[in-house]
Amino acid sequence: MNENITEASFQSGEVQNLAQTNLDFLAALAMPTIFQFGFPVVFQAVWQWLLAETFKPRSFPQLALGLPRGFGKTTLIKIYILYCILFTTKRFILIISSTATLAENILSDVADMLNEPNIIKTFGDWKIGIEKDNQQIKKFGFRNRNITIAALGAGTSLRGLNIKNERPDVMIFEDIQTREQADSQLQSTALESWMQGTAMKAKSPHGCAFIFVANMYPTKWSILRRLKANPNWIKFIAGGILADGTSLWEDLQPIEQLHREFQNDLAAGRPEIFYSEVLNDENASSNNLIDLSLLPKLPYDPEDPAGRPIPAGNFIIIDPSGNKANSDSTAIGYCEIHDARPVLVELVNEKLSPGDTIRKAIELGLRHNCRLIAIESVAYQATLAYWFNFICQQQGIVGFEAVEVYPGGWSKNSRILNMLKSYAAGELFIDPECRPIAHLQITQFNPLKTDNTDDVLDLLAYMNKVIEQYGAYVLTAAIIQMQESSAIPVLEEGMNSPF
Repeated sequence: MNENITEASFQSGEVQNLAQTNLDFLAALAMPTIFQFGFPVVFQAVWQWLLAETFKPRSFPQLALGLPRGFGKTTLIKIYILYCILFTTKRFILIISSTATLAENILSDVADMLNEPNIIKTFGDWKIGIEKDNQQIKKFGFRNRNITIAALGAGTSLRGLNIKNERPDVMIFEDIQTREQADSQLQSTALESWMQGTAMKAKSPHGCAFIFVANMYPTKWSILRRLKANPNWIKFIAGGILADGTSLWEDLQPIEQLHREFQNDLAAGRPEIFYSEVLNDENASSNNLIDLSLLPKLPYDPEDPAGRPIPAGNFIIIDPSGNKANSDSTAIGYCEIHDARPVLVELVNEKLSPGDTIRKAIELGLRHNCRLIAIESVAYQATLAYWFNFICQQQGIVGFEAVEVYPGGWSKNSRILNMLKSYAAGELFIDPECRPIAHLQITQFNPLKTDNTDDVLDLLAYMNKVIEQYGAYVLTAAIIQMQESSAIPVLEEGMNSPF
């Protein structure tokens, strides 16, 4: 509950305009005792996407919205229903959940928003025009039109939905599939068939927005997974941890909390649950190459308030890629040596141009006082070490050693399989901060395929090789102190480089 509530006076027209154009304002207006945190950027984008599709005349958009469990997706949908009532010409909103009770709970919460004094003072009392008011249906005259909101459980009969010659023009499928159903091919097929063949056929002929809201399940019968592959559905799917390692909604679900949740799922031997339901990854599944719940303990205590002990050495590995839309991500890993074994401590995993790759590697090196930069040297990637040294010289940065590491005749899958054996044996480690992304790629890895997402795995496969080949450079070496105050600002403003 928000305990910092204050009263303010506004003109009714001004309030209506703000509520129509500002998601946070509408949420605070309708839920003043509940709404605490402003919606993050991704949610704001989802909101604009929903509204843009909703306002298209006589259209039948099929929208699949995948947001992680526990990130407020149901709350967003409740506010969307309220918006449709207040600001659109929609007349019949049908809410369908896995059970009638869950759908009725959503309907009840929307009614509570309409009953909120702020809403009544601004838009009027919806109950003045009430015709029918029970758990399953609200039918009332409001905002110059007759409005119906109905709540049903998935798989139930849709007879009687033609009310006063109106059929649903908004149909919301909110978590209609349970985890138990997702484990069953028979139940999932029947549910999807009912949704597509029965529910969606009950639409208004004048237009209907179909909105499917759910998170992934770690089975191939997850309906969201199937809709993602269906070209007739428009998809907006986001994971709880973004590519830069931050939380999708830091105020609501801090990244530290998500890391602890992952560790709990990992300790239980079910990391695929976190990957699918929190990261919304449709390929999440457990392979039998390594048991992630039985990994040896780190050579230091990650919960120690004093922080990590001073490493015996450190280095950075770069697995380069391009910055095109179809390119793999570039992986940059900062590694330390503890008890003679390498530990991946910090990870950058995103699409980067060669220039941005070099900039981020230099920033990592300066921040961690790390001298050695090891770059995978395959095909065009071999030129990156040259350009790294070129840019350092151009910017007046000295002290780094950019070296190349080679596959050595091993195929990528063979290197990764060998790395997994080393990981299971405690010959290399991954800090908890880097595990969600690294372990996701491990669980997805298929040694019979050549198109795995494996940039982080390839990086891990080179860690012991770097120590073997460049041990003399791995020892921690001081980089000239003045560079920390002169080089970084130049890099942030943009480098005069050929990239």
